[in-house]
Amino acid sequence: MTSDALVRGLARNPATPAEVLLDLLASAEAPFCRGLAERRDLPESVQEAMVRHPSREVRCTLAEHARTLPELRSRLLTDPEWRVRLRAFGNHLTDDHLCSLLVSVEDDPAAPLSPWELFDELWVAMDYARRLHRVAGAHPDPRVRLHPARFPQLLDGATREALLADPEPQVRATIAAAIAEDERVMQPGDLPETHMHAFWAVLQRPLSRALVDQVMASGDEAALYFVGPNPSTPPDVVQALLRHPSPVVRARVADRADLSPGQLDSLATDPDIGVRTAVSVHPGLTEQQRTGIDITVSDGQYSYSRHVPGPLDDAVRWARSVNPLLRRRAARHPELPGDLVTQLADDDDRGVRVLLALHHPDAPPSLLLRAFLENRGRFPLPARFPTAGLAAFADHTDPPVRRLVALDPDAGPELVDRLCTDPDLAVRQAMASCPRLPVGRIVALLDNPELAEHAAANPALPVERMRQVVGAVK
Repeated sequence: MTSDALVRGLARNPATPAEVLLDLLASAEAPFCRGLAERRDLPESVQEAMVRHPSREVRCTLAEHARTLPELRSRLLTDPEWRVRLRAFGNHLTDDHLCSLLVSVEDDPAAPLSPWELFDELWVAMDYARRLHRVAGAHPDPRVRLHPARFPQLLDGATREALLADPEPQVRATIAAAIAEDERVMQPGDLPETHMHAFWAVLQRPLSRALVDQVMASGDEAALYFVGPNPSTPPDVVQALLRHPSPVVRARVADRADLSPGQLDSLATDPDIGVRTAVSVHPGLTEQQRTGIDITVSDGQYSYSRHVPGPLDDAVRWARSVNPLLRRRAARHPELPGDLVTQLADDDDRGVRVLLALHHPDAPPSLLLRAFLENRGRFPLPARFPTAGLAAFADHTDPPVRRLVALDPDAGPELVDRLCTDPDLAVRQAMASCPRLPVGRIVALLDNPELAEHAAANPALPVERMRQVVGAVK
């Protein structure tokens, strides 16, 4: 029997009673923390014990959990150990949390981060940096207001104006200098000699004619990649880049919003299909023009990453486009109307269907299953994934599809038991966690090194057997 595996399994078992979790916390901190991190919910009594626990690892686990109670998160953000405080960063921080944290580092000489470093850490940890800058920009402590003053491009209009009129002279001077630097036209001397972050950053700022000419003369295609779409690039240079021998450089020109009809036509008839594909989504084209452009669309041209949607009006228009790349953009909008959801759910393009399944809360259950099957199981299962009838995939050739059987509420115990001996380990583990596995088999698998953790995580495991495991660990 592998004690650590059993502890991890019981810790993440949604049916484990709070008193058993508390016993585990007292006897096996490290494996308990690793299992607890996978739980959707934490009982309040367990959270209370964790926030008072002497182990930093235990408190860090609570700090990182998405369902930690707000009042306990506030306590963790003032934990004696800064490592715990750092783990508590994330999107679940309230404005009050941010205000308290931002000023605490200013007043704590023992903090492992400087105030500037803390602000940068928070910026990375939070999905919406603009909220951080808004909160910091309205903070009563002028030391905190200095941080957003460095980044005027990330501020909303009201925060920007407030900082420009800030009662603290240093804050006003900081934001004024940052704005002036943002608006400064880059000269040849500003461009670093080597390709690094600062090199690319300069090429995305306003460019002088002298710097543009220098890059053009250099023939550096990596640099021209940024010069092509830069709004400050002169028209004659844009025209020259349309004839550049590199299709990658020509394709980047397609990102410009100010292309003339003639330039759009040049890109739409470019000999390289990658260039034609790039311009095919340009807003200056009509649907009739898009119809005549031969493009290539790869299944790899969509991702499962988090996405912040644009205006709904754009998504509605794109949903009706002949261009599948625009329909893919539309499919990522979670507020797309029902009639368009129905239309895109049966789209000819697999990328459109997958993105709709991922991003729209009303995507049909049948579409979610289809997306999973068409992607050979490489598709994250949302909470609304359909579970009825999944037992039919018990003999599917792809192991990720066979694992679906564990989700079927009507899957027979004999079938689940049979799949516990599947050739694929992940399938066996899924079945060991399935509550429809006979109780006798669940208990027996507690002694199986490969499946012990998953059997311990099975919600059908009797509570009395859970207590016996805890007693053995002690």
